[in-house]
Amino acid sequence: MTLPSFESARKLVHLTGALVPLVYVFLNLTKQQALLVLGIFTLPFVGLDILRLWRPAVNRWFLRWFHVALRPGEENRVTGATYYLLACWLTILLFERTVAAAALLILACGDTAASIVGQTIGGFRLRQGKTLSGTLAFLIAAFVVSLPFFPPTIALGAAFVGAVTEFLPIPLDDNMTVPLAAGISLTLFHTLPA
Repeated sequence: MTLPSFESARKLVHLTGALVPLVYVFLNLTKQQALLVLGIFTLPFVGLDILRLWRPAVNRWFLRWFHVALRPGEENRVTGATYYLLACWLTILLFERTVAAAALLILACGDTAASIVGQTIGGFRLRQGKTLSGTLAFLIAAFVVSLPFFPPTIALGAAFVGAVTEFLPIPLDDNMTVPLAAGISLTLFHTLPA
């Protein structure tokens, strides 16, 4: 099975989300600077989602121009892009720099790997829309991107928490739950005695 071009484009955009933590770390931005810059990018998405969900005419205009970028069901709810940007902002707000960077990379790279591998390889289905191959791809990608920031045992623990969070049918968008769960686990694992 090949990945549909629509989903490929979405995942490419998702993967570019890795730029957020990389810019935060490599430009050595303070938490306040990162929150300000990210807030400037996030507010228009939040504002447009609120406006279009409140005003049907705005939503019709939005759907006419941006329907190709939406997943089924996003026509009348907050988009994944808005959740993604809000999650980046909250993750940077709540966690120290290395934790936030690793948690956001777990989301960007793990979720992308899960989707691409799950849809191209397929295989054993664990539940609706989730395959064993996709979940394992998430785990491996999340582990690899956490290694520059944490020792292998902590990186593996956070990757596992991220993969489980992405897999579970939690009612909140996984763009929000994955980095927050990964950030909490990294914080807890990092403080445990060796």
